[in-house]
Amino acid sequence: MTQQILVPIDGSVSARQALAHACLVQRATQARIHLLHVPEVPVAKDALGAKVGAAPADYTPEKGRLAGERLLEEAWQAMCGDSDEVTYHIVEGRPVETIVRQATELGVDMIIMGSRGLSNLKSLAVGSVSHKVAHLAPCAVLTLHVPG
Repeated sequence: MTQQILVPIDGSVSARQALAHACLVQRATQARIHLLHVPEVPVAKDALGAKVGAAPADYTPEKGRLAGERLLEEAWQAMCGDSDEVTYHIVEGRPVETIVRQATELGVDMIIMGSRGLSNLKSLAVGSVSHKVAHLAPCAVLTLHVPG
């Protein structure tokens, strides 16, 4: 029986759908859900910053952490707000390695994630996060495809 579920959340529609499915599994099994956000440093919007890929001058890791906490809280309340069997995790790092490491450290039975995140063009070039996680994870991985 599933006791621990990890759901990576990046703000995409696909991630929200994965969370909706995780909530269904949770209701059936009383599993604990771990929501994980891996902050990505935003790219500056000014011409020079955007050209060189620099972060905005006012960005700090603390701002990234706070934004991640808001993202997880909003996603949870929108999809599963009636349960308190949730833990939030904001962990910096590369998404694939961070998801797999968290799954191992938390001892989860299953990862439920969307097939497409927010960085669709990058994933086409280097392989998607969900594809890599499915091959490296120490547990079952359910990947949901959201057409569109």
